[in-house]
Amino acid sequence: MQINRSEKRNNQRKIMADRSYRTVSSFLSWAFALIFLALIGFIIYAAIPGFEHFGITNIIFTGKFDLNKGEASVWLPLCVTILSAGIAILIAAPIGIKSSLFIKYRMPIRFQKLMRIAIELLADIPSVIFGLFATVALGSITGFIFGSGTNYSCITASLMLSFMILPTIVSLSLNALDGVDPELLSSAMALGNTKTRTIYKICKRDCRNGITVGVIIAISRAIGETMAVSMILQSQLYNNTFNDGLFSVLTSGLRSLGALISANMFAEGGGAWLQGLLFAFGIVMFIFVIILNAIAMRLTKKQSQKKQNWWTNLTRFITQTIYIIPSAISSCFEKLTYHHKVNSDNVAEFISRRVQENKFIKIYDYWKIFWEYLSIGLTFIFLFWILENVISIGGAAISSQYSSVISFYKDTTGQALVNTLLIIIVAIWIGFPLSLFIAIYLNEFTSNSKVKKLLLFFIDSLGATPSILFGMFGLIFFVQTLGLTSHGAAGKSLIAGTLTILIVILPIFIRTIQQALNAVPMELRINSYALGAGKWETIRKIVLPIARQGIMTSVVLSIGRILAETAPLYLTSGLSASSQISFLNEGQTLTTRIYAQIYEADINKGTSIMYECAFVTMILVFLIIFIVHILIPWYYRYKDKKERERYYNISRLQKIKDDKRCFKERLNDYSKTIKFYLQMF
Repeated sequence: MQINRSEKRNNQRKIMADRSYRTVSSFLSWAFALIFLALIGFIIYAAIPGFEHFGITNIIFTGKFDLNKGEASVWLPLCVTILSAGIAILIAAPIGIKSSLFIKYRMPIRFQKLMRIAIELLADIPSVIFGLFATVALGSITGFIFGSGTNYSCITASLMLSFMILPTIVSLSLNALDGVDPELLSSAMALGNTKTRTIYKICKRDCRNGITVGVIIAISRAIGETMAVSMILQSQLYNNTFNDGLFSVLTSGLRSLGALISANMFAEGGGAWLQGLLFAFGIVMFIFVIILNAIAMRLTKKQSQKKQNWWTNLTRFITQTIYIIPSAISSCFEKLTYHHKVNSDNVAEFISRRVQENKFIKIYDYWKIFWEYLSIGLTFIFLFWILENVISIGGAAISSQYSSVISFYKDTTGQALVNTLLIIIVAIWIGFPLSLFIAIYLNEFTSNSKVKKLLLFFIDSLGATPSILFGMFGLIFFVQTLGLTSHGAAGKSLIAGTLTILIVILPIFIRTIQQALNAVPMELRINSYALGAGKWETIRKIVLPIARQGIMTSVVLSIGRILAETAPLYLTSGLSASSQISFLNEGQTLTTRIYAQIYEADINKGTSIMYECAFVTMILVFLIIFIVHILIPWYYRYKDKKERERYYNISRLQKIKDDKRCFKERLNDYSKTIKFYLQMF
């Protein structure tokens, strides 16, 4: 009776724990959804003065931009944004896809991991370092080739964006290729196809939706990029430049939509009407990016792929239209080079001979392999180019007269490093439990598929939002509304920047933790429930320990995201340094200190400080890559090894004890037998 009562109390505790943690995680999940809705609502509210001053007709339905004359069309800066992003994707997409095919199917397996680490290193470089590299090294080359006479042109920005989105395309294309069944390659080659033809005609087609998603996400990143582009594009003479033609636009420094927002947010003489106009432009950018990501999300759903045959038919029609002339040429070439007649008695021999003697197949293979080697070569060249540029010049800058990396006073790199570390620590300290509970609710507690899809939509939409919009929300909410600064609504502060960065990292934090939880086999949960464990007890004792490596990786990746952000901190924490480090004072981080030097009158001093901060930032990026790919896997391999040794030693000691016990039992049996026979005699 007492045992039944204790079991009943234990069951009640388990039920109460399950309900409590389910309620807490559900509350945090819906609070996150409210953050997304609040972000949209505050931006729309802040855009009202702009719509009232300029009018919706002037912003949406005109084609002129000159703020001095009251002309504020969104289309001219948006055209520059689309043009630069379009050129970038035309360069990066073929190089990225070819590079991913080379890594997956040409490289030995032992080198594939190293190449993936190199691609991730390129993806983790902060955007302002790309902007610094473009203004110093890349701009001089493009200016000489195109005769623009300046490093600051739309062509330079487009090439820089192509390098920025290249690792995104390579990584997502590799993920799509990893999902291809390996038997497709071996089966097609067994039928007589060459490896190259099988890769492009079967493997690539099988994962084309995943590759398309990668390209669309890369386009959205190129459109949403702000700070790196604003370091290059610094002109607002849209009317005159567009009247001169397309080449004038390409060789000019016209600002993109994001660069226009960041450059004019704190412009002198601009009141609420100017900020309202910039918030209206932010709404247009947000809608544009959300549409692109909605298309990408739609393509990833298998059911929609089966239902919407119009997309498949459209892509097939476009492909056939583009390749109609090359296909006709290849068919004629094959007929001219192959003269054997069809023998209906031995079709297999005819097919085999036709494949072996088809000259065009070899040309096709050589052509594709040539572009793969060229693409992977260009990827390597750019990676080593930017690393060499930052390390060589940055290393020299640390020993220059302008170096302040070991000084922690006002306007020093050391203070910027401390501010960066403080923001990282506080943002991770707050964001980790929030992300963990939301991920647990999505993966473990929620059973309603519609609720889960809705929450995932909010998370993915917030993750696709351009970072400049987070900064705008942080400026209007944390600074101007709540006044979380030492100077009230007119100031800026590290705490406002930290809370804004917290919202930035939550989507990637939640998604990576959810993926780690989802990787735990469902059989372990079922076995735990069968043994009488509750939901939360199973999560705490089974799921979380197994997923700990993925959870730690998500923490490190979120740190890398914080380190790379500039726009949210620029609008909330400011570009100026404070004499005292405090969360209520404004302060520079490493990336905002780089961006602040474009306003430095002494060019040599500004360039030296930029490269010093870039060098320190790259060291932190290298450290993050080392922790994620080397230290964490080594730690868990070492820990598992020690666990196996411990269990082996325990089992060995237990076996020795069992052997001793058995020996004693046998010895007692022998002694009893001997005594029995002695008594008989």
